[in-house]
Amino acid sequence: MTDQLKFFSEEWCAAAAAAHQGELAVRQSKTLKDPANFNRILGFGVTDRPDLVTQVEIVAGRVVSWSATNLHPEDQVFASFQGKVEHFREAAEGRTPAANLVMGGKVRLVRGTMKDAIENARALNVLIGAWGDLPTDWDV
Repeated sequence: MTDQLKFFSEEWCAAAAAAHQGELAVRQSKTLKDPANFNRILGFGVTDRPDLVTQVEIVAGRVVSWSATNLHPEDQVFASFQGKVEHFREAAEGRTPAANLVMGGKVRLVRGTMKDAIENARALNVLIGAWGDLPTDWDV
């Protein structure tokens, strides 16, 4: 379908950033540990597709940018997650919370600490859960 955005494309990232405004931004911020000081970059990648990566920048608990092409150096990334498209989709569609997929090893924490991931697990659920509202073409 032409009205769907390819998963992790630059257009998809723009839509994801735009979606994290208003009520969703407030809900996301409330789930973070110390949201006022949460100035972090999160990375996401597809395990079997190294070309499918994205990073989201969060400042004071709010999404300020999201990109698949304008990536920050790896040493600036607070946490990075890798998984198969079907597992990200499973979380986005609300079938399994993203944090459960991380704890179960289906989505791997490849950068960052498990302590930080656990402390912000609800925020990860909100962030990835919101992907289900985007018109996503998961066939990448």
